[in-house]
Amino acid sequence: MNKEEYGAVLWIWFVHAAIAGLLSAPVVFFGRNRVHWQAWELLVLIVPFVVWCLLFFSSLSDGKKSMANLAEPFYFALVVPVVALARVAIGSRAPEHVSAGILIAVMCVVAVCVFFFVPSLPE
Repeated sequence: MNKEEYGAVLWIWFVHAAIAGLLSAPVVFFGRNRVHWQAWELLVLIVPFVVWCLLFFSSLSDGKKSMANLAEPFYFALVVPVVALARVAIGSRAPEHVSAGILIAVMCVVAVCVFFFVPSLPE
């Protein structure tokens, strides 16, 4: 990848993180009495995107994905608030660091599913 492509991927991540963050902010704010949010949980905005990028720029997408598929992260950005709601619903019934880690792993699975189930989009 060249410098422009890195810039494009960074821009896509930024928009993805902004969408997920803005939609999740009310859940985080109103759920703060039930859940003790930790800074490392922001990895939910990074790790699934990295998993998707590794798949997208691998040989698995050769001939199966178009440049229009660069919009796929926006699909799983919409799932982040749902995961935050699940985290609030679980609350302290389970160890919070365990439930947070499992939900980040769930987001990675969602990113993989988006990659494999979204067909090549027309450019």
